[in-house]
Amino acid sequence: MNSYEYINKIKEIKNLDTDYKVAKLLGCRQTKISNYREGQSMDNETARQVAKILGVSVWKVIADMEIQRLERQDKNQEAEIWHKLSKEAGKATSNLLILNVIFSLSALYYI
Repeated sequence: MNSYEYINKIKEIKNLDTDYKVAKLLGCRQTKISNYREGQSMDNETARQVAKILGVSVWKVIADMEIQRLERQDKNQEAEIWHKLSKEAGKATSNLLILNVIFSLSALYYI
């Protein structure tokens, strides 16, 4: 899922009718929500809040945001690795294992 889809899911689950109400729930400005709708990926703190609200793995949301960032930069091979991690994070029982994998891969990309 991308940031746009996560925002829509929050609106659906929490029965919110405006982006302003989503922004209030997330503790941010409405312009930030507008940026997410326009394709900007969420920062990790917002991803954590979204995961908590939706009752999903924080690592799934963070992996999805990394995918969104990489795809916007046309880094499709790297994005494919994150797609695999996102699928695993969605069904993982151990968040610690996913955390180790994510940080290990992040270190490889940013060295």
